[in-house]
Amino acid sequence: MIKLPSRPLPFYINFLFASCVLILVGNAISLFQNLQSLKTTNNLIEQSWRVIDRLQYVNVLVMDAESSTRGYFMSADPVYLGPWKTAKAELGKEFDGLEQMLSQSQSQMKNLAQLRALARTKLEIIEEAIKIYQESGLDEIMKRAKAGKGREVMDDLRLLVVVMTHEQNELQTARKTRFYEEYKDAVLVGMATNAIAILILILFYRLIYRNISKRLNTEKALLCANDTLESTVLARTEQLSVLSRHLINVAEEEKAKLARELHDELGASLTAINMDIAAVAQQLKRNDPPLSKQLDRARQTLLETVDLKRRIVENLRPSVLDNLGLSTSLRQHCEQFQEITGIQCEVNIPEDFDRIDSIRSITLFRITQESLTNIVKYAHASRVEIFLDKDQAGLRLRIYDNGIGIPKDALTKPKSHGLTGMRERTLLLGGTFTIGRGDNHQGTRIEVFIPNKSDSDENV
Repeated sequence: MIKLPSRPLPFYINFLFASCVLILVGNAISLFQNLQSLKTTNNLIEQSWRVIDRLQYVNVLVMDAESSTRGYFMSADPVYLGPWKTAKAELGKEFDGLEQMLSQSQSQMKNLAQLRALARTKLEIIEEAIKIYQESGLDEIMKRAKAGKGREVMDDLRLLVVVMTHEQNELQTARKTRFYEEYKDAVLVGMATNAIAILILILFYRLIYRNISKRLNTEKALLCANDTLESTVLARTEQLSVLSRHLINVAEEEKAKLARELHDELGASLTAINMDIAAVAQQLKRNDPPLSKQLDRARQTLLETVDLKRRIVENLRPSVLDNLGLSTSLRQHCEQFQEITGIQCEVNIPEDFDRIDSIRSITLFRITQESLTNIVKYAHASRVEIFLDKDQAGLRLRIYDNGIGIPKDALTKPKSHGLTGMRERTLLLGGTFTIGRGDNHQGTRIEVFIPNKSDSDENV
């Protein structure tokens, strides 16, 4: 590995870099402060508009209450009193909201107090008129109307609303003007700092451009060393790949051999033990029943051991694969998978796949077995589809699921032993292994192609 000598950067480079960073940071802080100022100004302007809307709404409530009583006086229908009742219910809340929004302005608070008093007085006059109408009739109301009682209150209320609205508009204009001046100053400062930063960046560019020519020779030397190292890595990778395929092949042979020995020798011994225990237990039932029961328990344990032996043998080398062929073994494995996991598993395999050789059969079975194991662990899928077919070129296995999909870097992760094993099994027979997202980027898709035996004899 080439190690370049290290030395500290010159002082002027560090100084230029620190200056540029400080300028950019100061510019960013200034921008942030301007944004906060803009946000505050916008909030104040929005509050002013809300104050104006509430003032207009107060004016409308009082006017509607006054006009609605005229309809009531003319028709004697209580329905016309709805706006008056609404005004009585809403004015208190509106004035409370205005008081909160205008709490910072003493003049507006004074105006608001007068407006509240006028509105209250106007509602009291309306309520008094309603009582008079109910007691004395429309003639008395007409006399009060000619007298003009309550008209001055309404005029004062309208005038006060106009005054408060005008004051809010002037406040908005002042805030906008002040923000514009502050923003203009900030823009000028920002332009100046950007100009300084651009000058520093130009100096950096000149320094970098001058140093590029010095580094070209070093890069050429590194490229030559890298090419040599890459060739070495490729050679070592190929050696490891060949070793991996050899180990897979040896492992399958050892599993098959161990499975046969367990099935033949251990199976025969366990069967003989079971027969002897059964005979002794039959004799002890008459002579010593307690001991017979104990022997029955031992026999039950033996039967469980036989079942354990069977599962071990099936995991080492599926007997169904050798006896009934690939189609039956895959269907049976998928049925067990669906029963244990609850994931729906659909298999589409022609029956003539039972005619292929044992090496290809065990390879396709192991890849399917490992794929289903990964689906249970990582995919969170509810459905799996398996397709197996063949043509003149070779055998094709496709496995789809509707799970969460597989990351793009799954094959390159150090701990992706399952995927690596499936790929090495495929390469052992000269085939190709691909994995990726399913249709519409949903789920995972695994595709395996194994060429015909004549095309891959050298690799097996």
